[in-house]
Amino acid sequence: MDTIIQQFGEEIKENSKEFLVNVALDNGKSISDFITLLKNDMDKLGKELCKYLIETLDEMIMESPNRKKKWEIIRKKDRKLITEFGEVKFTRRYYKSKFNSEYYHLADKKLGIDKYQRIDKKLEAEMVDLATDKSYAKVGAGIVNSLEITDQTVMNKIRKLDKIENNELNDPGEKKEVEYLYIEADEDHVALQNGKNSVPKLVYVHEGISKENGRHKLKNIYCFSGVYSKAENLWLEVMDYIDANYKLDSIRQIYLAGDGALWIKKGLKWIPKSKQILDRYHLNKYVLKATGHAKKLRFKLWQGLNNLDRAKLKETFSELISKAEKESKKSDIKKTRSYIYNNWTGIVNYYEDDKALGCSAEGHVSHILSDRLSSRPMGWSRIGVDQMARLRVFKFNGGQLEDIQKLIMDKERKKQKEDNIVKIESKVVNKRLKKRYKGKNENIPCINKGTKTGLFKAVKALV
Repeated sequence: MDTIIQQFGEEIKENSKEFLVNVALDNGKSISDFITLLKNDMDKLGKELCKYLIETLDEMIMESPNRKKKWEIIRKKDRKLITEFGEVKFTRRYYKSKFNSEYYHLADKKLGIDKYQRIDKKLEAEMVDLATDKSYAKVGAGIVNSLEITDQTVMNKIRKLDKIENNELNDPGEKKEVEYLYIEADEDHVALQNGKNSVPKLVYVHEGISKENGRHKLKNIYCFSGVYSKAENLWLEVMDYIDANYKLDSIRQIYLAGDGALWIKKGLKWIPKSKQILDRYHLNKYVLKATGHAKKLRFKLWQGLNNLDRAKLKETFSELISKAEKESKKSDIKKTRSYIYNNWTGIVNYYEDDKALGCSAEGHVSHILSDRLSSRPMGWSRIGVDQMARLRVFKFNGGQLEDIQKLIMDKERKKQKEDNIVKIESKVVNKRLKKRYKGKNENIPCINKGTKTGLFKAVKALV
């Protein structure tokens, strides 16, 4: 390692000199150029140190008496691993068990490098994290300096995660007591590669509205999303969350707000003490469509809704139909009439219950789902839509890079059995380290010099 760092110190010294000369001679260089130069040097050092670590560990395993009793050396094999520093190339030994037919690269197993792994797991997590906001191609092109990873590779890393459970981040403590709970629901429509659509659903639970810095905010919001063939599977997840986090006996009412879609109404059967609230945004869209040709009647229609006067609504719809010249417009009016009558309970509940709130599901769908899935012209696969919808709510619920890395590690552990890998004796470790570290810092000129420059501090921190 001393040699590696010494060479690095000399290279960075020469590169710094060359840069200073270029700046002094007005050759158009800036501090940004030097930062890029230093980053390349640091990446090179990182690759060399990773190679050193793996190959030194392999030598420790090779020298271990415990290993010699259990494993025989077959041959040495080369391997590559893509890391944040770039592509690391290294060599390690391949072993066969003396007691069964198992074959392993023991150094790989010690370091948690899987059999067919090409990319470091932390880098995999970064790729997945970035892919929630950017296209697979953009992530692959920019994740590692001077090394392009294909969009297919980025997609494969997401596929490896399989199905991410919506309750993954839910960590219930003591159950809370609340009188009122709110659930809002909506859906997105995403174009598929086969020309059809996929419909990821979005449901979120919260405790009402608070005001922070002059802005309204939903209290303790938690989201659920994905593509579901049966709506009850989604509502069971929501019910599990409510049951785990709240004392059901303390809840007086749960308000279920949405656009009146059948799958949302099914939630009323699964969520106890629930009451339908019709989303005003969608109600207004239907009213606008029905009154586009007779805007003076729009106010009259809203009067009927606001006063819950069905007789006035019936009269207004008759007037609207009589004024419609085209059959298509008459059809729009009839659809609005059916929509209002079919969701009359949700309308009444909104007006008569002073604890009922408006619904912001449309905005949440736009922010959480549409921004990545449907706002740009892209073609998805069904599994891709489901995984991305789940990843987006995973991030919205507070999931961080470390949580994604844990997901990746947990999935790997489920696939693999625990292997009794050879234990390296401490005397072997000490012997090997003494060979590698003969004299601390003695061969590094920039450290031996008395002047404590920036380079001195940088290299000193590494050794």
